[in-house]
Amino acid sequence: MGVFNLFSNMGDYLSPGMLVNTALEQLHASTPQFPVVTYTPTETTRLVGSILLTVQAANYGFFVWLSIKRLRERKFSFWAPILGATISACLVFLTLLGLMLADPAVKAAIISLAGK
Repeated sequence: MGVFNLFSNMGDYLSPGMLVNTALEQLHASTPQFPVVTYTPTETTRLVGSILLTVQAANYGFFVWLSIKRLRERKFSFWAPILGATISACLVFLTLLGLMLADPAVKAAIISLAGK
């Protein structure tokens, strides 16, 4: 699952601006009071995506190694992939949140929604 996730989302990680815009569209669809906002990628957006991809690959590699190590020691390792997936999801969430809050238009939309 981890390899599939990593490779199927590689385009999103390398171009996180599209991923942020998709998240904003979903936010507007689920909460109509949230204004329609478009994220404007900056110079660092692609760099942030590349760093996220590298960290995701390192996270996946570490938890595969940890799982195999624990299995060879005949210890329970069912929790290792679950923890790895949780950390991966948190990394993506925090990255998207950081990119959203860095855009003044998105930040203003969030503040206006909070004021309603």
